[in-house]
Amino acid sequence: MIKSRIQISFLILILFSQIAFPQPQKVDVDAYMNTALLHMKAGRYGEAIDQLNKYITAMPQESGGYNLRAMCFEKRQQYEYGRLDYRRAIAIEKRDAVKRAEYERNLQHLLDIWYPILLKKIEGHLREIAIDPNQPFNYLEIGKTYKLMEIWDKAEQWYDEYLKRDDNASPDEIIRYTEVLAKTGSIVKGEKILKKFTDRYPSDWRLWSRYGYFTMWLGKYQIATRAFETALGFKPFFKEAQDGLDMATNKAYLTQENPRAFEKEYPIDRYYRILRRNPNDFDTRFKLVDDLIQAGRLEEAYQQLQFIGVTKSDDARYKDKWEFVTETRTKTYKEKLDNAKASLSANPNDKDAIKMIAEYYEYLAEYDSAMVMLDRYFEQNPEEKDAPLRYRWARISAWSREFDKAIEITDKLLQDSPNNLDYQLFRAQVSVWINRDIDLAKQYLNNVLKARPDNVQALVSMGSIKLIEKDFDAAQQMANKAKEIDATNDDVTKLQSNIDWQKLRFEEEKLYAILEEGRSRVTADDPNGALPFYEDYLSKAEPNNQILREYGDVLFLAKNYPKALDTYNQVLSAGPNYDAQLQRAKLYFAMNDTVNTIHEFKDLVRQDSSDYDANLSLGDSYAKFGEPDSARMVYNNLLDWKDIDSTQISAIKQRKGWLPITGIASIFETFPSYVSLNPSVFYYTDNTSFRLFGGGLRMELGVTKFLSFGVSFFRNSLRANSASLNQDIIGTYNFTGEQLFTTFKGLILFRFFDNLRLSAGLGISTVLGKFTRDDYDINASYERRDTVGISLSYKNTDAALLLYSPYLIDIRSYAAIYNFNGYFRNRDGLKISGLFQYVSVEDGNAGNDFNIRLGKYFWPDFAIGYEYAYSNYKIKSDYYYSPRNFESHCIWLDNDLDKKENLRVSIGGKIGIIPQSTLLALEGHVEAEYTPIKKLIFSGRISIGSSSRNNSSYRYFSGQLSAYWNIF
Repeated sequence: MIKSRIQISFLILILFSQIAFPQPQKVDVDAYMNTALLHMKAGRYGEAIDQLNKYITAMPQESGGYNLRAMCFEKRQQYEYGRLDYRRAIAIEKRDAVKRAEYERNLQHLLDIWYPILLKKIEGHLREIAIDPNQPFNYLEIGKTYKLMEIWDKAEQWYDEYLKRDDNASPDEIIRYTEVLAKTGSIVKGEKILKKFTDRYPSDWRLWSRYGYFTMWLGKYQIATRAFETALGFKPFFKEAQDGLDMATNKAYLTQENPRAFEKEYPIDRYYRILRRNPNDFDTRFKLVDDLIQAGRLEEAYQQLQFIGVTKSDDARYKDKWEFVTETRTKTYKEKLDNAKASLSANPNDKDAIKMIAEYYEYLAEYDSAMVMLDRYFEQNPEEKDAPLRYRWARISAWSREFDKAIEITDKLLQDSPNNLDYQLFRAQVSVWINRDIDLAKQYLNNVLKARPDNVQALVSMGSIKLIEKDFDAAQQMANKAKEIDATNDDVTKLQSNIDWQKLRFEEEKLYAILEEGRSRVTADDPNGALPFYEDYLSKAEPNNQILREYGDVLFLAKNYPKALDTYNQVLSAGPNYDAQLQRAKLYFAMNDTVNTIHEFKDLVRQDSSDYDANLSLGDSYAKFGEPDSARMVYNNLLDWKDIDSTQISAIKQRKGWLPITGIASIFETFPSYVSLNPSVFYYTDNTSFRLFGGGLRMELGVTKFLSFGVSFFRNSLRANSASLNQDIIGTYNFTGEQLFTTFKGLILFRFFDNLRLSAGLGISTVLGKFTRDDYDINASYERRDTVGISLSYKNTDAALLLYSPYLIDIRSYAAIYNFNGYFRNRDGLKISGLFQYVSVEDGNAGNDFNIRLGKYFWPDFAIGYEYAYSNYKIKSDYYYSPRNFESHCIWLDNDLDKKENLRVSIGGKIGIIPQSTLLALEGHVEAEYTPIKKLIFSGRISIGSSSRNNSSYRYFSGQLSAYWNIF
């Protein structure tokens, strides 16, 4: 034994003296990190990224490398890669809460820089769309930008708009679009689009691969397989397509079993037993390598050295043995291959030769070459039944990614040997890799595990199936059991990594579904319904100022202003955030917080003077809070910008038009503020034969918002029949029974607020060819329609036009009326109204009329109540009605028949008693108001009634019609 070992050592020394062989080198990961930090300090971020790539490759579970590489990407403004690496660092770092918090802050800092840039890009393209909506490029760029922001629903919407306008999209754009469709779940749409574009670009392997995924997600596995195979036909090692043949999206990522695991094994019992108990006993492992080399079992020695090289690559024993085994192994296998191929060439049916060729090609991982030889052999020998050879053919077919062929061969083997557990295990593995026949795979794996409960490959495959089924607990149980048996196995490590990743992704997707439901409620104009979903998401997700700000926006929409303000303050407490500050400023505006609104918008404009939205909102704030000159200055400044579009210009000019008039310059700028015409006609008649018919026109010209001037012209015809009158009275003067009055006035009007008005009129009233006298009036009123109204007026004119008496038609005397009336209606529908007027006549008489009404709306459009009326004059005159202590008690009602935005129709009336008379007091009326267009109003009223005058029945009828036209 000692002699043989000396001979082997001597042989190794001779080989070393002749040739140097490559060997794995120990990686100094700290050197990569230190060099990267030096590059970062010097601002050489590209060189730092190169070093960090090497560091991450060596230390993939170390979060610090991803964090530093993300910082480099951020400095190079490669924000998308930076975001990805920050997220990787956060996902990996589970033990150190301080580091994790630092990574989350770094990620938020990147998003706070990047997302505003992307939003400005969107705004720019929206302006271009407003100018030319038929240019597809702008729709595409907006879709790509929303994709970068991971706002998938909006990205899909804009990509759809792009494709409506450009049916010749490039494969690159379709690839990006399908990534969006995968995120939004629009799988059917994606399949149709990919089918169309694979037909259009039949040699683009990326489209074929993506088509494979979409058809797989729809359960069309055969179509998907053909699509992946087509992609690999154009690009044999295209990893996306290779992975597509292994799994469906959201399924476990599975690695095939190392082909070496099927190799025939000659166990060296003692060393293997020791290593099973203690895998890190490297002295024993080196002894095992020596014995394996001595026994000519180079493949096993090679595998043992691969394990040793992970941690002991600097050990001199490893270096010597690695050089010898790799060189000897390659040389030996090549020689055996050459001999076997020579034998097969001489005899194409030489089974031993084809077995040796397949075996050594498999050892060298040259699967394509092995498949060529095996396919040719079985074409020539279709009846070959050698089970081990067919089994190797099946395995090599799988390693060559010809899974259908591997399944077909294995199924035939199982027909002949249905209880062979090796065949069942391999068949189950292939099913798992391509996510097909999963129930059959579970049946085979259960058979294997029942007989071989410690089979690591079976445990890994069963764990992978449980992962596909989202049964994470069962998958973890399988992984734990496999780790107890062989914790160093690569497939076990990958299974555990996949479980951790899929659990994390599953939880993230559940959380994201909650957020998306909230967003869909917002899109459907239901912000209150969206709030519980946002609150649920925020209670479970990692802190994210972007989503927190979005939550504030939803609170804003729901008009929950205090909580929205607290939310924006919380976002801003974490650091500067321009968008959150802008939203907070708009919130202050909605809350009528004058000081904070203007302060915030001024600060935002100071930060970014080119922000159109902030500047416009600052002008709006000045306008709302009573600083029109400052608002006008901001609007004028915006109009001087060169990069605003026609829509923005129109919005600014509209706002300028809303500003109140201030200063002389503003008067000239906006004069006239309005011009209106108000024609009207009036008719009154009673049973004393008195008739009054009048009509005229009133015109107003707005000088400023609060000051207007106007003129009015009216003509009134008064008539009476002498036969119906008291002859003793009309015999005392020259009674003609007919007069025509013409009244012309100048007007001045003040509007201090929208609801408060004051006007005065001064002019003359003329009886044609006979008499001319002054005519003037003053009016003040305040009204909030259907709620409260107050009116004060004074009028001085001819008594015939005020007292409606036939005996005054030919008598010229002054009369004046002081009038006060008003009404109030509360929220409960109670209504009170009243009138008081004082009449003074030139003959020395005077009197007053008083009226009060109390009532309630029992329905929104129907009211009923009580009215008390009282009249009393100093002197009872024979020439006009001037009662002494007249009173009445009535029940009144009002009913709105139609009450629309452009039409109001109502009826009303009263009935009651007159204590001084046996007659009843009656009255009925109809009123209507119609607005056919915004600036034109028609109104009219017809009234009929009866009462008692001088113990006699008095009946009357009146009607009036008017129009108000605000020309501009």
